[in-house]
Amino acid sequence: MLQTCNLFKTKTGVIIILNTNIDWLLKPAKEAVSFAKANLRKIVSVTFCVIAVFAVLSAAVLGGVRLAYNIKYNNKVITTVSDKQVYFAAVDLVADIVEGKNVKEVLPEPEISMVVVLDEAIESCDQVADAIIDNTEEIVSASKLIVDGVTLACADTDALLSALDARKAEYDNLEGTDCDSEFCADVKIEEGYFVLSEISEISEIEHYILALDVRTTAKISTEEDIAYNTVFEEDAEELIGYKQVKRSGEVGKKRIVTGVVYINGVKTDETENYAEVVKEPVDEIVALGSKKPKVSSVKLSTGLRFPLPSGVWELSCPYGKSGHMGVDLRAPQGTVIMAAAGGTVTEAKYKGSYGNCVIIDHGNGISTLYAHASRLCVKEGDRVSAGEVIALVGSTGNSTGYHLHFEVNIGDRRVNPQPYIGL
Repeated sequence: MLQTCNLFKTKTGVIIILNTNIDWLLKPAKEAVSFAKANLRKIVSVTFCVIAVFAVLSAAVLGGVRLAYNIKYNNKVITTVSDKQVYFAAVDLVADIVEGKNVKEVLPEPEISMVVVLDEAIESCDQVADAIIDNTEEIVSASKLIVDGVTLACADTDALLSALDARKAEYDNLEGTDCDSEFCADVKIEEGYFVLSEISEISEIEHYILALDVRTTAKISTEEDIAYNTVFEEDAEELIGYKQVKRSGEVGKKRIVTGVVYINGVKTDETENYAEVVKEPVDEIVALGSKKPKVSSVKLSTGLRFPLPSGVWELSCPYGKSGHMGVDLRAPQGTVIMAAAGGTVTEAKYKGSYGNCVIIDHGNGISTLYAHASRLCVKEGDRVSAGEVIALVGSTGNSTGYHLHFEVNIGDRRVNPQPYIGL
């Protein structure tokens, strides 16, 4: 037995020496050493595990990795989520997206296991829902057939489109013309996801498609000419009576389309018509001289000048024939018409059957009239001299050809003008 001396100093300074047995004090330490020797491997192993866990957690914090859950369908990982509840929320989302009864019941039984992954490997609820749909054989992509707002059936999208196109194509060769067919009803297809048991074969819904009425417009086209306009431009450098085509006109073309309407191949009374310009017409541009010529002052013995240049006219209708109250002098279009005497222009306008007409008051109750002109060169109120150009020969009003209708009026009476102009 181990003996030891213990010294204790009292408050009075007396030192007391005791002999004491200390085995009872060393016994726990001895037992701890013995336990440590016997369990050294276990202690080392536990310590290593603690250090390893600490290292993993440190790497997760510093390296962007974390604990997550793999979701498996039929031993295949389909997605990774941060929490199991994300998967179940995605299942609810799939049930809302997919049409059909008992959507959740067709989903495979998931296998869920904990893993350590990088942050970017974890998917959102929407991504998980897509993964569930893509990996569930009982969920397929298809389309609904909707007629006038009522869903009639669900079928494969491509097969449904082909069947609808085939129905319209039955009437695409009517009358051997260009045809445009469409359904009379409002027919739509709406794509989505469906439980496989909800999908019909095309043969099962063929009666719906055959019941759709088809409206076909058979288009018949014809072409028509579009006349061009003639535009007159004054040329101050050329004398009145000058006429020159500066640009030839070109006839345009328009296509007239008549659409005959059929319902299921039976012709109706309905038609559709419209015109389409194929080629725009090109205006003809004609230059007309506007410079007034100097006229000879030689007078005829009767006192009135002849209203047309010599050598260009011929008498086509004398005074009095069939009640004719003037003379008609045939001449080329655009030939100058000259005042038979000086006076004041009282009218220069379009005057009913006379067409473009000029009336000149010569005073003393005498006036002259010049009708059917293509163009007027004076206006009301103008003072003109004998021989001055007042208009150009034309065929306006009640006329059958280019000519000048000339009248002489004394007072209120139209007289035979032929003696006054030497006819």
